[in-house]
Amino acid sequence: MAKLKPTTELLEGILARIPEGFIHRNRLGKRLKIASKDKIAPLLEESFVANTGNLYYDTRRLTEDQVMHSDTWCKPVLPTLHKDGGLPEKTIDEKQAIRDEKLTQAKNENYDRIMRLLGYTAGFTTQEALCSTPEERLALKSMLDDGWLKQMDDLIFDPLRVGQPTMQTIAHRHTIMPLHQALVQELQALPGHTIEQKILQEKYDKNTLTSILNMGGFSTYIVPMKVAPYQSTWIRLKESDPESARDVAAEAVSIKDADWEDALQHCGEVVRNGARDGTTNRIRVVARTYTVSKAAKLLNVHQESIERAIKDGVLSAFPDPEERTRIPAEDMETVYNDPELTEEITAYEIVKVRDLSLVAEMNYSTMRRRLVRLKINARAPRWGEVRGKWKLPNYFYEYRMILDAKRQAWEERKAEERADEQRKIREVLDAERKHRESLRARLVAAFPTWQHAERNDQHITLHIGPPNSGKTHDSLTVLSEAGSGWYLAPLRLLAFEVFDRLNRQGVLCNLLTGEEYIPVPGANITAATIEMFNPNTSGEVVVIDEAQLLADADRGWAWTRALMSAQSPDIHVIAPNTAQGLIEKLASEAAISLEVIEHQRLAPIEVSDTNWEIDNLPASTILVAFSRRMVLHLKTILEQQNRRVSVVYGGLPPEVRRKQADRFASGETEICVATDAVGMGLNLPADHVCFYEVEKYDGRDIRSLYPAEVQQIGGRAGRFGLSTVGKVGATSMRDLKMVRKLFYADATILTHARVAPSLQDLELLPGSLHERLLQWSELQSIPESLRNVIKTADLSERIELARMLRDEEVDKLGMEKALKLVNAPTRKETRAFWYNCTQHILKGFPMPTPPPPPNKISMSRDLEATEISIACADIYLWLSQRREFSTFGADRKAVSNERETWSLRIDFALINQLDTSRRCPECGKMLKINHRHRLCDNCFVRERMR
Repeated sequence: MAKLKPTTELLEGILARIPEGFIHRNRLGKRLKIASKDKIAPLLEESFVANTGNLYYDTRRLTEDQVMHSDTWCKPVLPTLHKDGGLPEKTIDEKQAIRDEKLTQAKNENYDRIMRLLGYTAGFTTQEALCSTPEERLALKSMLDDGWLKQMDDLIFDPLRVGQPTMQTIAHRHTIMPLHQALVQELQALPGHTIEQKILQEKYDKNTLTSILNMGGFSTYIVPMKVAPYQSTWIRLKESDPESARDVAAEAVSIKDADWEDALQHCGEVVRNGARDGTTNRIRVVARTYTVSKAAKLLNVHQESIERAIKDGVLSAFPDPEERTRIPAEDMETVYNDPELTEEITAYEIVKVRDLSLVAEMNYSTMRRRLVRLKINARAPRWGEVRGKWKLPNYFYEYRMILDAKRQAWEERKAEERADEQRKIREVLDAERKHRESLRARLVAAFPTWQHAERNDQHITLHIGPPNSGKTHDSLTVLSEAGSGWYLAPLRLLAFEVFDRLNRQGVLCNLLTGEEYIPVPGANITAATIEMFNPNTSGEVVVIDEAQLLADADRGWAWTRALMSAQSPDIHVIAPNTAQGLIEKLASEAAISLEVIEHQRLAPIEVSDTNWEIDNLPASTILVAFSRRMVLHLKTILEQQNRRVSVVYGGLPPEVRRKQADRFASGETEICVATDAVGMGLNLPADHVCFYEVEKYDGRDIRSLYPAEVQQIGGRAGRFGLSTVGKVGATSMRDLKMVRKLFYADATILTHARVAPSLQDLELLPGSLHERLLQWSELQSIPESLRNVIKTADLSERIELARMLRDEEVDKLGMEKALKLVNAPTRKETRAFWYNCTQHILKGFPMPTPPPPPNKISMSRDLEATEISIACADIYLWLSQRREFSTFGADRKAVSNERETWSLRIDFALINQLDTSRRCPECGKMLKINHRHRLCDNCFVRERMR
């Protein structure tokens, strides 16, 4: 069935079929699925439909003033509308023409007179107003039978001018109006023109009363009361004096002094000690009685004991008109002055078992057992049940005196014990602090010295600028001309891109990453991932790309090491302006001269004025989401719209990412759905960058994007030489406002670079490997002069791996090899495979090959399994690339070939429009793009009902 599409013709057709001739925007927008008023406005051009406020009306039948007046009493509804936009009913004009023709053919003067009289009204009136003769009543009955007119209660109405829902409202008001007038007259005759609502509730049913009040002219207010229900609802005429009405109501619900006469008879003549007698009955009752709380305070017991004594008749009491329990002062003072009577009250007191054991000098458990043996509630024993037993006194006041004395002695003893314990803790903490200070001093002393004589021959050129500004191009030109050195990248993908680019230009270049080494005969330049950099063979030029990652908690140490350890005379550093101050500080600490070159963006860029909806994205757009699940889901949604799509996310093998990006860059695909992995490591310019999400999960919390993230990712918009201007946007107006704010905001300035522990650092610390790594992280052993620029790296993944190794295994490997092992590129899903490799190395066996993925990628689950297999292959290749473990990687070539096959399998699956949409794991139903939960709604309900 065709999708309902709002058009001018459809809008005119709807209004032409509504008897009242107008409709509210909310009803219209909800049925046509148009949320914005701005999207209806274009449909009004060159049509007979106009709008005033939130109302849309037929200008052929109504004026603006008529619409505004009709809106006060009409309830128009939409005509029958099929899903494809079909309108089966005839228009009002068509129905009018048919009726007029039938009336003409009937040639009945009474018909004409009735229609003429009804025309003078708003479309309805009473039968009496239309008919005065038997002939007219007969004519009216005939017109009703033929459906020309309709009747509701005693009202006759024209269905071509007034709809059924409107008449239901009118008929209801017609019935309620006399009742409303009667209530107004009733209130006008009452003092304050007010009445208690419960009186009216006895007279009218709930719905009728609500309808009367809803007709207006009344105000409702609350009057507080001193007895249950503690408040009373009153109704008054709206034009009446509110203060006068409240005074009348307050007086009506107040407790009169005469109401206290009966209570005064129960008080006796004794005035409570400290109370002041008065002249009113209420004051005299208060002066001659105790409340339960005051009685409990007098006898120093809990209120529950007083209440139990009253219930059992030990104390006499009575309720006052305010529903408070009162005890005659005469009775209370008699009890207070007689120890035996007081003991009768205190017998109800609940005592603590621990207090009993303390007074009886008995073990707590023993006291509980004795209570149980006597069938006394061990949770809440009462004094009357235990007094005189087990050397306990016979009177409660004696028990309390003994308890206070013993508790004070016990507390003093405990205070002494706590003080002694705190002293011992302080001694331990002081010893630990001194130990930590000693360790920290050792580590600080071992911190590398960055200033040395060779620095005089070194120079740093800092290339600052936004994405797509030629920073990398200029740096690589210098490296190519120098003929020797390194290009250091954050990702294998970027290192491979430079390796391929230089060799194609005739500049011989090697490739060195954690997983592979491709030597090129005669090459003196190496493109490498930054962790693989060997400062001792720096060459003439070192290029350090994406240097803002100096501040990365996990990997920043590698950038710091490269910058501060490179021995080449010419160092080129590429970074955004947020890293400029930090790099200048580091250069100053190492006494290296520095020059800043500012690069300007090669293609202009701006934030779009309007949002781009998901089903109408322009070509050459990077659509940004922040989870693998959402990227793959969006891929399927777009492909169902016949869009050609590439995907880029962190979990994809680098080769697949490269191929997916190349297809987008060449125009083979028109949309690239990507995570923030697209922000670096890929030469992926586009005409547009559209943010589907403006929040991301950062490993701890879901947070809004930072300005630097929006600027880095959004900077991919605009292709130099191909785009007139790059545009950054979002899929909703709300998100677009956020993107605009962040894109033009000042990004957070980076303040600290990161350093990681060396083998020598860890050898200075005691404990197991994971304890040494943990201590190094906690000690923050940075020299005082560098603390404003250096922080320690996040070693959480290394610590988790080290925790999996036993001390004897670390001893067998040696600290150096163990440290190499825990530096492997693992994540939570691949730790088990890493541990398996480690166990084989310890036993001297070849490492196991990675777990094979599914033979065919037919669903998202297969894709994820294949990605994990490739990640395990990366661990195998990384370990076999290390000199210490290379002998255990006998299947290195086979694993490398399998990894390439698996990568091609993923690429093939993505090309062939693999269904990667989110589906309910229970029933397989496809979930909506904004569905927040794992299960579909039906499966969730079934799960709850099990």
